[in-house]
Amino acid sequence: MYLLRGIPISRGIAIGKTLIRYDIMKKVNLSQIKEDDKKTEITRYLNAIDQVKNEITNLVANKSGTLNQDTIQILQYYKVLLEEDFFIKNVIERIENDLYSADSALVYELEAIRKQFEKIEAEYFKSRFLDFKSIADRIIRKMNGDLELGEISEPIIIVAEEVSPAEMLHIKKELVIGIATESGSTTSHAAIIAESLEIPAVFGLRDLFNYIKKDDILIVDGYKGLVIVNPDEATVKDYKHLQKSYQKKEKEIIQVVNLPSKTVDDEGFKIYANVSNSMELNIAKRHQAEGIGLLRTELLFIANEKFLTEKEQFDIYKEYLLIFQGKDVVIRTLDMGGDKFFENSTSKDPNPFLGWRSIRVLLKEKEKFKQQLKAIIRASVFNDNIKIMIPMISSIEEVRKVKEIYKECEEEIKNEGKPFKYNISLGIMIEIPSAAILSNHLAKEVDFFSLGTNDLVQYTLAVDRNNQSVAEYYQPLNPAVLYLIHYTVVNANANNKPVSVCGEIARNPLYLRLLLGMGIRNFSVNPTYIPLVKSIIVNSSIADCKKLWNSVRNLKTAIEIERKLKDDLKKNFTEIYNSYFYDS
Repeated sequence: MYLLRGIPISRGIAIGKTLIRYDIMKKVNLSQIKEDDKKTEITRYLNAIDQVKNEITNLVANKSGTLNQDTIQILQYYKVLLEEDFFIKNVIERIENDLYSADSALVYELEAIRKQFEKIEAEYFKSRFLDFKSIADRIIRKMNGDLELGEISEPIIIVAEEVSPAEMLHIKKELVIGIATESGSTTSHAAIIAESLEIPAVFGLRDLFNYIKKDDILIVDGYKGLVIVNPDEATVKDYKHLQKSYQKKEKEIIQVVNLPSKTVDDEGFKIYANVSNSMELNIAKRHQAEGIGLLRTELLFIANEKFLTEKEQFDIYKEYLLIFQGKDVVIRTLDMGGDKFFENSTSKDPNPFLGWRSIRVLLKEKEKFKQQLKAIIRASVFNDNIKIMIPMISSIEEVRKVKEIYKECEEEIKNEGKPFKYNISLGIMIEIPSAAILSNHLAKEVDFFSLGTNDLVQYTLAVDRNNQSVAEYYQPLNPAVLYLIHYTVVNANANNKPVSVCGEIARNPLYLRLLLGMGIRNFSVNPTYIPLVKSIIVNSSIADCKKLWNSVRNLKTAIEIERKLKDDLKKNFTEIYNSYFYDS
């Protein structure tokens, strides 16, 4: 029996048999066939292509009610791609002329096309290689009879180096009961989907494949970030008991969403949802989110693999605004690197987190920025409570430039004779230390703040939040981080401007009472966490939370602060504490 520790991604406990998903490309060794076997090998290859085409056709047919038109177009694009010379002519010629096996021929040609794409000095074209690789992966799995995620017939736990968001589309929730991976982070797209599907998941398990083999029994503890390999009977019994206990507690917590959003001492608060797709939108509605606190528009662009037109964006925003009509909907403008969808980017940014990304790109790519702003402004007629949020602001000058461009958009829409809501609330993300330090001045320029704590932590502490080798330095409770959060809240309140938290700490039980004590009353979280967050806040008093903040605000280290918060959570919410912390 082995106990492995990783990053808790999605709550829940799974107990079951493993399905190991290796990177199948790495398993293909260059091999040759006999002259007499060419016809058989080509037939095997073409049959696999037909299977992939049929799979795409069936996926579109069976999920036509849940896939949007753009996603269907992408799937159709994959189908057309299968007719390209690369898959039909080049691979078959390699089999015929060099007597390569079909697997070897496909991998050989894939490597050749990868080198061709790398010569093109534009990240957009390089990313097209991933389309070819994704299709090639599916062809090879078909040729080798590898079990597809959509073909699973019994409950299993997926063990993989990494599970891509594309693969997650094929998952049947009732059969994939858990996920354990070597890589991945809490902010990855796969993590967001795992949470949305409510599948227990643990990522970042180092050397995972050194401990696990086919048909091993695993326990995935998505609360504490633990994976137990081949547990003994006593451990399985204990976890089955815990599983029932947690499930019962989760059902009780879900009932909390019907309660008024008031603390024990009758102070109001709001819990919004962070969303990036229709699935999360439906969960947010079911859990009675008080609005959308963060619509991640960049994920809509990435999912469609192109820069969406004004009309395409308008249609998407309209859907979200209508579903939450009468409630706040905060639409964040594109927060992505300049190496995607923008012609001015000629090479990969050597330091994407500190480079040409987000508002820095949009202010240079003014017409693209105006397309997005105009789509949002026009969609405002479907919900008066629409708000626009600008990410990665670092200066007053940037805000003023955005406001100038916004006014240009209003004037253009007016001249086009199209209806819209004037003077939509404009807010900014506080996620760069300079913005937090300037928050008193920025509050006079904008209508609201949203604290993006994921980036605020990494920029304050100079720690890449996706780099596991420096994970120990990523400390949301570092006193410097807490100082910037509190300073921002004080300045927002002094200027009568609303402030919310939309980063990962907003849904972590350990931090919630601290944030309340610091003055935060608006929280925006992954929709699956709404019941948990609300259950803690409705059972807390602001007076106690202020005492908690005062007890830690002068402590000098993150370790000291964490110890205080753990003691507080254990005392007031014992069951939740026991669910999340291994030392209970």
